[in-house]
Amino acid sequence: MWTIVSYQPVSLISLKLSTATSTGGKSLLLPTPFAFKMALLDVILRTLGIEEGQQLWPAIRDARIALRGPQRIAVTNTFTKILRPNRNWRTPDPDTGLIQPMLRTIGFREYVQWQGVLQVAFLPGNEDVGDWPRWLSMITYLGKRGGFIQAEKVTQAEELPSGFTPLEPLQDRFPTAGILQVMDDCAPHLTFEHVDIYSSRNMKPGKDRLFHQVVIPYRLQKASRGFTLYQRLDV
Repeated sequence: MWTIVSYQPVSLISLKLSTATSTGGKSLLLPTPFAFKMALLDVILRTLGIEEGQQLWPAIRDARIALRGPQRIAVTNTFTKILRPNRNWRTPDPDTGLIQPMLRTIGFREYVQWQGVLQVAFLPGNEDVGDWPRWLSMITYLGKRGGFIQAEKVTQAEELPSGFTPLEPLQDRFPTAGILQVMDDCAPHLTFEHVDIYSSRNMKPGKDRLFHQVVIPYRLQKASRGFTLYQRLDV
């Protein structure tokens, strides 16, 4: 049973790939399966506890996710002041004589504004009974940089409705209409200890956290130095 949730944006979204650096990196237009699954796991841990989260983790990890994005997506390109660790922090500053553990620099950032509703379809990885509509409607945060959202409608369907794009690896057919985005997802063997922030077990990109390409149905409508506007293709 697919659970379909409509989310309204509350703030701007910024979600870079894990391979991007701290000083640069373009933001994804839509959330990845990994980001959405981590947000769902966070809700379950906060409401039900760690034991329930461990039991439900396989169903979350192996879940299928499909999206129907907003009508338009506007991306703001900007530079901002950031702090980065000083690798030579033991050496005093020659001008002040002070030791500076952090250095001031600038970084490139993209902030995404959804003009419309984001619809997310979720199919759990097994047939275990769970209150998925309630848990999915409690998600209020995606990615980083204050990516707040608010659920407004929850429905269920036996089949995935038309207009949704499954966030799965491309198969034999390669859609020519759309924009190519690199998405990350959980590997089939990813354990709860890998995603537990209190665990010492590391999660390796490309092995435990897989990357694949997805064509999302959008086209570039307008662009300038400071912004880029995308329009959804209703195919």
